Amino acid sequence: MPAAATPVRHEDILVGFKPIDDLHREFEDILTALNDPAEADYAEHLLALHEHLLRHCATEERFMQQESYSHLARHKRAHEQLLESVSEVRRRFDSGDVDAVRRYAADLMNWFSIHAQSEDAELAGYLRGIG
Repeated sequence: MPAAATPVRHEDILVGFKPIDDLHREFEDILTALNDPAEADYAEHLLALHEHLLRHCATEERFMQQESYSHLARHKRAHEQLLESVSEVRRRFDSGDVDAVRRYAADLMNWFSIHAQSEDAELAGYLRGIG
């Protein structure tokens, strides 16, 4: 992460639709644990992150399918890239690259906040009936 990057605030990942906000809070808790050098059990927390993201993406995609959301394909591509990135970090961790996990965990919240403020906020607006 560049030194000039602005820290992500908790509010940056909330989108005003409770089911999605609940997923985002859970994501934040897992990522916080992964980023805490005193607490990080990389194997455990990385697995928890991956499992959470699988469920998280599937839940959002289910909302999009049920409501015939017109940007499903675009949003799903972002999810696929995210899931591939966490899979790749897990592969790297399994081969002994702990630094890859540290870098990924340090940078992921910035990506996530951008995704939340764009893709997820647009979806939340649609689901609330104002999109």
